[in-house]
Amino acid sequence: MANPDQKTILLEQAYEELKAICTKFQNQSVATDMEVKTLLRELARVYEKDIDDNYDIDLEA
Repeated sequence: MANPDQKTILLEQAYEELKAICTKFQNQSVATDMEVKTLLRELARVYEKDIDDNYDIDLEA
């Protein structure tokens, strides 16, 4: 696994890439901010389910 500094850099890069993808999607589809937020929430739900299923982790606090 990446050391903490590498992990921070990777997270920052992922954030910037996702931000660019969402901006491009919004510009091309004329989606509202709420529609983009809803899409990201739905993707997060799918990702959480995959984490739960694959690693037996309960992300609910």
